[in-house]
Amino acid sequence: MEDSAFALTMDLLLPEKPVTLGVYIVADGMGGHDNGETASRIAVQVCVNSLTGLIIEPMLRGELLPSHQEVLTILEDAFSQAQQQVLQTVSGGGTTLTLALLLENHLFFGHIGDSRLYIRSRHADLQPLTQDHSLVRRLVDLGQISEAEALHHPQRNVLFRALGQTEGFKTDLGHLDLVEPTQLLICTDGLWGLVNEDEVLRIISADSGDGNVAEKLCDLANEAGGTDNISVIFVEIR
Repeated sequence: MEDSAFALTMDLLLPEKPVTLGVYIVADGMGGHDNGETASRIAVQVCVNSLTGLIIEPMLRGELLPSHQEVLTILEDAFSQAQQQVLQTVSGGGTTLTLALLLENHLFFGHIGDSRLYIRSRHADLQPLTQDHSLVRRLVDLGQISEAEALHHPQRNVLFRALGQTEGFKTDLGHLDLVEPTQLLICTDGLWGLVNEDEVLRIISADSGDGNVAEKLCDLANEAGGTDNISVIFVEIR
């Protein structure tokens, strides 16, 4: 199992008002089973520790919510710390890392690699908020191959940016204000590499509120071959 994942949703009962906080992370390790598993686990642990120390614990002490820029800086620093830990600890290993942080109605995210964060709302169908840092994605963007060809390209798993790589390390960061009920899907390529977005949207749209969306998506990926580890986090924001 080279994937690692973390999900936390909590309501902080602060003196001024309750604050909803959520942390959702997936990481897909590379470099062989042992190295990949270690790299993804370290990356997730470093980010969780960083967010706990710099955001969650200060809020529990009654400190003011950090500004948007402060949150983005914390995320960038967490990814940098994860990069250093992976380089120092896992020789030849690497990992993708995609993180979503929910603070009240504000969504912050950090991303590197080819795991994905999707968003869906009442007025917008499922769409990715992250860009794959892969060779085939670059070829598609350049118009050299089609989306269909990318799915079966022999180098579809080659990443030009990931934790553990010394060349071109950079974290993609983003922020959105959520103004209506929203759904988030964070997943590794074990899902999106086997199940197209129309099928993913079909499962999400048919959600009966039983909390089994992630399980159903994993089942769908396994039925399609299950050729890779599958990590899925599905979040309903009302």
